[in-house]
Amino acid sequence: MKAEGSTSASNQNMKKSFEQFRKGNSLFQVIKGPQHLECQKLFVLDSSFNPPHLAHFQLLSQTIKNFKLRDTRSHVLLLLAVNNADKLPKPASFPTRLEMMCLFADYLQEKLPQSVVSVGLTVFSKFIDKDKVLHEQFTKGYNTNIGYLVGFDTIARIFDEKYYHPLQISDVMESFMSGCQLYCLARGDCHLSAESQLKYASDILEGKFEPVIPKEWGARIHVMQNDYPALRNVSSSEIRNKLKNGQVKVLEDELPPCIYDYLIKNKTIFD
Repeated sequence: MKAEGSTSASNQNMKKSFEQFRKGNSLFQVIKGPQHLECQKLFVLDSSFNPPHLAHFQLLSQTIKNFKLRDTRSHVLLLLAVNNADKLPKPASFPTRLEMMCLFADYLQEKLPQSVVSVGLTVFSKFIDKDKVLHEQFTKGYNTNIGYLVGFDTIARIFDEKYYHPLQISDVMESFMSGCQLYCLARGDCHLSAESQLKYASDILEGKFEPVIPKEWGARIHVMQNDYPALRNVSSSEIRNKLKNGQVKVLEDELPPCIYDYLIKNKTIFD
C-alpha cells in the first residue's frame, strides 16, 4: 500500500512538473538531475520512453563503453520531446512517462556509476532544433559535440527527404551533422537486414547516398552490433502488446526491475 501511495504522489509531482513546463513557454527544461552539463562528454538518449526498457540501457551501456572519453565521466540526458512529429502522446501520458524516466534515471545512476544522469523535456521534435536548444541552455561552459542515442528507424527518418522538402537535407542538416555524433544498435526487426544496418555508415562514407547524404557524414554515424542478441527486437510497442496480452513474466527479461515493478502496479496506463 505504501508503494502505491508513493507512486501516486510521484505521478502527481510529474503532472505538476509537466503542466508547469507546458504553460511556461519553455523550450527545454531539466526535470531531474543536474540542470547543466557537468562533464565534457554528453550522451542524449532521445526516445518516447513508452516505457523505458533494457534495450535502451544496452544502447547506453555499449555507447559509453566504446565512445566515452578515456578516464572521464560522461553525462547522460534522457530527453522526451512532447511535440513528436510522428508519434501522438499515447497510450501512456507524458507525466507517466516522466515518472518512468525518473525511475530509469535512478537505475542508470546505479548501473553506470561513472555517468551523471539528467531527465529533460523539450518542445522540439526535430533534431536540429533539439541540438540548438541544448547548446544554448544545457552545455554552458563546454564546447562539446553531443552524442545522440537513437533507434535505427530514427536515423532513417533523420535522413528522409520528405521532412525537408523542398529544401535539401545537406543544406538543412549541415550545422547539426558537423557538430554531433549518432549512435544506435542494429535491430532484428528493421526493414533492413542487420548486415545492411551495420554497413550503413560505411555506405555513406563511400558516397552511395550522395547527393542526398554527404559522404563525410558517415564518420559521425555509429551502428553497433548488439552485445546481447536477446534484446535486438525489444521495443516499447512490443512491451505494451505483451503487457496487454498478459505476457507479464517474459517482461522480466526486457525491463529494468524498477520499470517492471512499476508496470505491474500500474497495468492500466497503456489502456
